[in-house]
Amino acid sequence: MPDVVSGLSPGWLALGVVLHLANQVARGLGWFSVIRTTSEAPPRRRDALTAWVAGAGAGGVVSARGGDAVRVLLLARRMPGRGTRALLTGTLVAEAAGETLLGLGLLTLALGIGVGPDVSPDAQTGLIVAATLLTLTGAVLLGRRHPKSRRFFTRVKTGCSALKCPKTYARHVLPWQLLSRVLRLAALGCFLAAFHLPATFAAVLLVTFAQCSGRLVPFSPASVGAGAAILAASFGPVTGQYVPAEQLAAFFIGTSTVLTVVGTALALILCATQASANARPKLDGVGRFTRIRAAMSTRP
Repeated sequence: MPDVVSGLSPGWLALGVVLHLANQVARGLGWFSVIRTTSEAPPRRRDALTAWVAGAGAGGVVSARGGDAVRVLLLARRMPGRGTRALLTGTLVAEAAGETLLGLGLLTLALGIGVGPDVSPDAQTGLIVAATLLTLTGAVLLGRRHPKSRRFFTRVKTGCSALKCPKTYARHVLPWQLLSRVLRLAALGCFLAAFHLPATFAAVLLVTFAQCSGRLVPFSPASVGAGAAILAASFGPVTGQYVPAEQLAAFFIGTSTVLTVVGTALALILCATQASANARPKLDGVGRFTRIRAAMSTRP
């Protein structure tokens, strides 16, 4: 594996990282479009983008849901009013609906051209579906019994209101999500080229599905191992090109490590920037006038 890593192309790798970050920015703009249509006092665009990119970096260490929690906590501090966290949670649900739709479309395309994962049901899939249904059922029952929970779910429903107008959603949100998907596929193609692997459309789709399947494991380091195993088992049969398992593992683990390091560093920087901005004293009109007057009085 060291020989494989030492021989990678840094130019392709750097381009892949840039495209990956651009993909996160594009998807963050889609999320901001959802927030703007549901919130009476929407945040600044850069605050929404900061929260989204920071959440993406955090999600590389913990899980996608942990990244969503970071997004909500960061952006809620920049938005006034009560129930902001519940509202933002609903906007994430609405944003994920469009992303899921595009993912299903990509899966349909892949299966149509003979590239794609084995979608036959198994025990693990059944357990995941059952656990999800039980969790949703419990949340609904809890929301009906407690006033605070009812208020929370009411705000979540408000955050999902962007889905009530599919035409507006398709005009303002889906284009950003489609651009994000294209940039993600392009980034994967660059990563394949960086590790001297065939960067065909079939190979890119296979890596995409290996990443998605690996994320079924909730802890990210374990999900990387699961995704690498899926890729090594199916790369040859799907692409028709034999590649040593060691080279495929080096590609998958190396790419995931680079993106995790870059994402984590970026998330820490963004969180620190937000924390320092929140710590600055905010002056009202009287405070600013007093400060200016004091500054003028000290002039010679």
